[in-house]
Amino acid sequence: MKLPTRISRDTQGDSLTMSLEISEDLDCFRGHFPGIPVLPGVVQLHWAVEISREHFGLTGVPCDIRRLKFKNVVTPPATVELALTRTGPNETRFEFSGDGKTYSQGRLGFSGPTE
Repeated sequence: MKLPTRISRDTQGDSLTMSLEISEDLDCFRGHFPGIPVLPGVVQLHWAVEISREHFGLTGVPCDIRRLKFKNVVTPPATVELALTRTGPNETRFEFSGDGKTYSQGRLGFSGPTE
């Protein structure tokens, strides 16, 4: 699955903040929903997992997803901020936000050891 365009990236210690451009041409909008595109929650979760793996060197599958909340709908075009914080050896916290709203948030626990 194609990740959105990364506009900016800021790292500080165990935290990463990334601005993402959400355009209507992303594959995840096909059929979700015709004429009224909405970014699926499962796609937000997938992006949080993939970027956590890439940035923090996490391996394995997310075997524990806690405090998962979807609060607002993301519709393209949009710029969203993804904030990731490593909260343990195999755990990250994520939050998608923008325009003064939180779109989704949660905690991901990975099954594999860190690299």
